Amino acid sequence: MDTFLIFVFVFGIFAWCIWKLLNYTKNTIGKNSPLKVVRVYQIQEWQYFLKFENLFIYYLLGAGLLITKASFSIYTSEFNLFLTRLLIFSLGSVMLFACAFYLILDTNHWKYVRNIRLETDPVTHELDLHFPDHTLTIRDGDIEKVVVASNEAKLRFSYMTYFLKNGEQFILSDRMPGIEVIHEYFKKIPIEYHKERFPYIK
Repeated sequence: MDTFLIFVFVFGIFAWCIWKLLNYTKNTIGKNSPLKVVRVYQIQEWQYFLKFENLFIYYLLGAGLLITKASFSIYTSEFNLFLTRLLIFSLGSVMLFACAFYLILDTNHWKYVRNIRLETDPVTHELDLHFPDHTLTIRDGDIEKVVVASNEAKLRFSYMTYFLKNGEQFILSDRMPGIEVIHEYFKKIPIEYHKERFPYIK
């Protein structure tokens, strides 16, 4: 029975990964490609804040709080007590700092994802961006340039500022679903890259 459960667990994960890969291929370059069919991209609040990396951060936040609290109550020999507590407190503080860094930026970027809907039109080769207060139709040649600001770290955050030829501009977080479609539709857009240690969207 134990062998069977291990078999199901291992091959279940493998089958799930293969299914996700095939589904991703179908939705990007396959029959459901945004260049071939109408696609709508939008994300709900629960999907945004309960994605896998967020769940990991919430776990680290709880662990960091417990470790920091433990640093004040742990007991050891008098000689090592202060050093031990300092090391444990430092570990917990680093974890809490990393979580705070992530959650502040994640909440900030949500403002540039919330209630935004991206729709593709492969027939006219246009994109409709529905913002809470207006709708913007983008055609080939409308975007003058894109400025990408990123922290270029493993805990990656970035946002794109799109400058239109009519003088308008708009900002999207890289956490916006389907943002890569804009660059698939309009491949010749000039792109500038800037590194920001703390890519907070103002």
